[in-house]
Amino acid sequence: MVAFGDNPGELEMFVYAPAEVPLGAPLVVALHGCTQQAADFDDETGLKALADEVPFVLLLPQQREANNSERCFNWFHPEDNRPGEGESASLRAMIHHATTEFETDPGRVYVLGLSAGGSMSAVLLANYPDVFAGGAVIAGTPFDCNRPTLLTGGWWWFLNAVGGDAASATFACGLLGNRPTDRNGADWGAAVRIAAGATPDSWPVVSLWQGRADSVVHPRNQEELLEQWANVHGIDTEADMTETVGGAVREVFTDATGQPRVETWRLDGFPHAIAVDPDAEPTACGFVGAFIEDAGICSTRRILRFWELVES
Repeated sequence: MVAFGDNPGELEMFVYAPAEVPLGAPLVVALHGCTQQAADFDDETGLKALADEVPFVLLLPQQREANNSERCFNWFHPEDNRPGEGESASLRAMIHHATTEFETDPGRVYVLGLSAGGSMSAVLLANYPDVFAGGAVIAGTPFDCNRPTLLTGGWWWFLNAVGGDAASATFACGLLGNRPTDRNGADWGAAVRIAAGATPDSWPVVSLWQGRADSVVHPRNQEELLEQWANVHGIDTEADMTETVGGAVREVFTDATGQPRVETWRLDGFPHAIAVDPDAEPTACGFVGAFIEDAGICSTRRILRFWELVES
């Protein structure tokens, strides 16, 4: 565990740095899901092997049971999902420490996460878009999905009063069988721009992964996430390219210059998990475990390819 300075969210920090990592290497931040720990998210996801291959420095934050009994990152708490506040501030401090300590490239910082880690990845991309070149949300939710609107206000206030932020998030964000609140792209995008405070030179590119048999995070969240980040990038939600890879459907959304800005991956019949491919030759990826399933496709390698960290 690494000491990294100011830590208002009381998180823990772990780092894997390959022996041959050069100065100016990329930094990849990987956020585990609920009930997981940092140690469940390095070898198992294929990220450690990819760190050796690229190479890059792998930052593995860890939630504490004292913060959340299920070890979920608290993406739904306003005191943890705003710039400079709580867990968001702790994660930003970790990134600053790792960038300084390992002399990584500040222009090549990326974040990905599963489930609550995916939702917290969306938080970081909204809170600090100038920090990240790219991100990935795997079975997660859009940023600020549990804020009240004219349509959800009454229910939101009631659930928030009875069960707190977690109850309102379960209802509004489409968790545990609920359907997420349907918002338009302009509303979703405005939430990100308000959090960011200022427009960065370039918004981070975003990869979105979702199993269609997910019973924990409603699959509709992927569509809401697409609307959010397409609006942020000023592009539409009509795919410019569609392909099927290993049974997964990939759609790519480009800007006016033809540059990919958002991609979605839809895995039919896939549960609430991160997709790995332990039998791939010669690029085996990860190991099957809790919330880590063999899908015949390596999500982490594909995400790094979208970020242009590995060759196509």
